[in-house]
Amino acid sequence: MNLKPLKSVLIVVFVSIAPMLFAQRTQQDTMIVFRTLEPVIIDGKADDACWVDAEWFPIDQVWIPYNENMKEGDFEGRFKLAWDSLYLYLLAEIVDDSLSDYYSNPLQNWWDDDCLEIFIDEDCSKGDHECNYNAFAYHVSIFYDALDMAKNCAGINLKDNLIVKMDTVGENKYVWEVAIKNYSAAFNPANPGTSRVYLHHNKRMGFSLAYCDNDGGRNRENFIGSIYLPQARANDSYKTADLFGTLLLVDPVVQNPARLISEKSAELKLFPNPANDWLRIEYKGNASSHARIEITDLSGRTISDFSLCEGNEIDISALNQGAYVLRIFDGIRVVSGNFVKQ
Repeated sequence: MNLKPLKSVLIVVFVSIAPMLFAQRTQQDTMIVFRTLEPVIIDGKADDACWVDAEWFPIDQVWIPYNENMKEGDFEGRFKLAWDSLYLYLLAEIVDDSLSDYYSNPLQNWWDDDCLEIFIDEDCSKGDHECNYNAFAYHVSIFYDALDMAKNCAGINLKDNLIVKMDTVGENKYVWEVAIKNYSAAFNPANPGTSRVYLHHNKRMGFSLAYCDNDGGRNRENFIGSIYLPQARANDSYKTADLFGTLLLVDPVVQNPARLISEKSAELKLFPNPANDWLRIEYKGNASSHARIEITDLSGRTISDFSLCEGNEIDISALNQGAYVLRIFDGIRVVSGNFVKQ
């Protein structure tokens, strides 16, 4: 369901370019990730302001077959990262000479199809995550599925945790954009909103990126990651977050570490309430053009998110009748209020 304000999303973009232009160094030390001050639009263009100065990191460590050279032109990849309160944004460029999705059932051998694999540990706690939600290993397919393992060790499609866009930009050249919502280990697929985590300055996260490369058969031929792993552990990231890299989120505007505070506040007014087609927002906190709004249903499913404009009046005509939660993140805290669509 689309509301008039544009969504902002976590982004991953893949594009093919000459090998000499690819990554500068392997992901080993803590990566500094800067907050974006403008909404990131998922359109496969990679032209958002936050990407101009962001550092490239390569996807160049061959995990399977371990430490072997792939044929020329088979795969190349690199990525950038950014963040705001709602999403971690991943921008990646991928060259793949044969894009393949052999298994029509997304829950069957999802690791053997071409996919982007995003490893994310929200609180950098490390440890086992094979059949739990201590961390995530999203296998993002060309059809925008996001496969991982549920608590019963069966496959689960968590595509609502991401917003994904992939576009073809030339022969063997693909641009992906992904917006990743972040959740704690208490994540419950039936009610994700209760464990949603909002990002803030000075937060550390576990993160790695990989690509499952299938050239048209039943099995992937190559598995390439962003971080060096020893041969004995080269296929273990889906089981343990001990092998992830580390991110440090930095907000250039904040001089000292900011602590995220969630609260309901009289500073936020939503009216009329109940509302029909339009909802007016009045907020007296740390409002700026860079403050963010998110609308969710009562289960925590995101309906829309966008920037806050002073005196903002938003079109809710596309919403179904029912109750919703509106949250504003102003850089320091999250302020929330409820409203009803008639």
